[in-house]
Amino acid sequence: MPKLPVLATLVLSLLGGSSAALGDDAPSPEHWIQTFSRDWGARKWSQRSPRTPTGYMRAADDDSWRLRMQALQALIAHGTESIPALVDALQNSEAHERILAAQALGYLAPEVPGGPLWQAAKHDKQAAVRLYAVDALGMQGDTGSSVDWDALRKDEKNRDVLKHINYALERGDAAVDAAMVAKLQNLDVSTIDTAIVGKPAPQFQLTSVNGQDISLADFRGKQNVVLVFVYGDT
Repeated sequence: MPKLPVLATLVLSLLGGSSAALGDDAPSPEHWIQTFSRDWGARKWSQRSPRTPTGYMRAADDDSWRLRMQALQALIAHGTESIPALVDALQNSEAHERILAAQALGYLAPEVPGGPLWQAAKHDKQAAVRLYAVDALGMQGDTGSSVDWDALRKDEKNRDVLKHINYALERGDAAVDAAMVAKLQNLDVSTIDTAIVGKPAPQFQLTSVNGQDISLADFRGKQNVVLVFVYGDT
């Protein structure tokens, strides 16, 4: 059974103080989980091809991702206040809610009890839940001594989940990046829908895996730019 790792002071300050910054009238974590449960529309998931299982993809013109991102950001912004509601959703909800809960718990991982994540990673029938639960266990840090990864591998058949077990092990003692959590807590979700098909892409700047700052403006008028998002469900 995984143990709760020791927290870094910076992570504690970011997560513990985040809910106060939302204001007293901010919708609660329970509100966001209930809203997502009601409006996500799991029935819209469809089988796109013989090789793609039901519940894996949505239609190209479906814009429910906005709700999912809004709920995810709000739950992370509430910090530790969200954990009880998320753990309950992880254990007692429908598949789409369990997926959201497992992913959100990853960004709060240093404060999350390891037991529920372990149970989800080991026993949940939905591969996406197991994958995000594995990610969350890795994002707690101290994965070498607190998680029995061999036990998780033993009965796991899904290749993506197995890959994420390896990714978690590669993290070693590195917990979720506190700076990334802070960015998500302060993200203005109204700014994430600015790219429009048929119109010039909005300017953006990203940091490469090598630490280099790359701006879209550097390529404008010179060559095409292709963005690939590995997780189609996030």
